[in-house]
Amino acid sequence: MKFKVMAKATESLTVLFEPVAEEVEIAAGDHIVVEWTGDGLGEICLESDYLMIGSPMGGNMRAWNSDRTEIPIF
Repeated sequence: MKFKVMAKATESLTVLFEPVAEEVEIAAGDHIVVEWTGDGLGEICLESDYLMIGSPMGGNMRAWNSDRTEIPIF
């Protein structure tokens, strides 16, 4: 499954990828694309100052900036 995560037009958004604690800042008005693969369920949790995206159990997660460069998630 692929989905787009967008920052507000006026504010940047911090995204935290778990379980590896990789942090990415999305500039105001910009977006990233996240892909989950595998059969497990992933997790998305909006906190007061960041968005947490958890990798699916038994699956894989990849992400790309809006310019289509891959975001390294280790």
